[in-house]
Amino acid sequence: MRDFDPVRIGLVGEANFAKSHKGSIARMEEEVCSTLVCVCLRNPDKYPDAVADYAQRGVPVYHSYDEMLAAERGNMELVALPVAIPDHCYTSVMAMEAGYDVLVEKAPAGAVQDVDEMILTSARTGRFCEVAFQNQSKNTVRALKRRICEGRLGKIERVAVMAEWVRPDSYYARNDWAGKMVFEGRWCLDGPTNNALAHYLFNALYWASGKWQHADVPVRVRGELYRAHPIEGEDTSAIAVETAGGCRITYLTTLAGWEHLGPISRIEGTEGSAEWSGSGDTIITYSDGTRETIPPDNTREHFEVFRNTCKYLRGASDMLNAPIAMARTHTVAINGAYESGGPPRTIPAEHVTREPKDDSVFTGINDIRKILQRCYDEHKTFSEIDVPWAYESDWFDATGYRHFDMELQ
Repeated sequence: MRDFDPVRIGLVGEANFAKSHKGSIARMEEEVCSTLVCVCLRNPDKYPDAVADYAQRGVPVYHSYDEMLAAERGNMELVALPVAIPDHCYTSVMAMEAGYDVLVEKAPAGAVQDVDEMILTSARTGRFCEVAFQNQSKNTVRALKRRICEGRLGKIERVAVMAEWVRPDSYYARNDWAGKMVFEGRWCLDGPTNNALAHYLFNALYWASGKWQHADVPVRVRGELYRAHPIEGEDTSAIAVETAGGCRITYLTTLAGWEHLGPISRIEGTEGSAEWSGSGDTIITYSDGTRETIPPDNTREHFEVFRNTCKYLRGASDMLNAPIAMARTHTVAINGAYESGGPPRTIPAEHVTREPKDDSVFTGINDIRKILQRCYDEHKTFSEIDVPWAYESDWFDATGYRHFDMELQ
């Protein structure tokens, strides 16, 4: 039961992840937390059924983002931006400068200077920019964070992350920027680390800090970035991060897997450890031998992102779960990985299986499960266990990091 007037939301987009935002807004409408007041579709002719539905509901459809921002002054309050990663910065900045609060999809942006522009615009305009890192609204993630902040696991020394996901070629054909390093002149860095599995690197940074609603800051990063698919960007990553608080994060992911596994995380502190799963229980083992289980509450965290944002806008919640300033740490980590490892390197064909499957093409790195598991168990990157296709990289000093740029090969 809501205790505030519904927040008036404008949505940009209809396809791909915009469908998730649209569903979340519909749920918030059911709870009388929000109402959809307008939509922006650059190509409305592609979505005749949706346009007809909006017309029946009296929801105006704009063909231009500028037009929507100008026309909806005094009506729209929050702009939901499930747009392409390279568009996150400028669309968020435009909305805040026009007087609107913003909910932008993860990851925050492709480059740290873009995130800083978003942070500065938020401070200058007094409008907030929330990032849809939905795991920060997930009950198991927040409950574990609470116990870390209470000191029950002691000082967090290491966090390991692992995920093996399967993505066929059709995944990279879903839009124009998928798998791209740069799109329309702006950094994208699309891959598991800055898109599909970005949540789990951010979780690690979040848990590394013992301060509530704070993510620890990377001070050194070492990245190994690879591609098995025929794309520009990375689909497989081994990234080591050292944080200001003294935590070592090992992040190990691929979108060129054979079977779906994870995400899973192991959090190790001086007074206990935790095993976290994206879909299951979180198990904490304390140093005195006692154990605690935190089950998922089956609340859809995508809904909770919108619920938290609407409550915050109305003053019914005192904090956002993933504001842009907190999310900056994620961008520093991924930019640091690229500064360290350079552009993604192609895994030689003899170590990759590519074959037709289900009207697309399957891509799997041979023995990737064994590689990921060993690295996860030992807190090592691929090169550290002498994977034949892996390359060594140097640590990058991320202290005071302000600008990302690199030569593309």
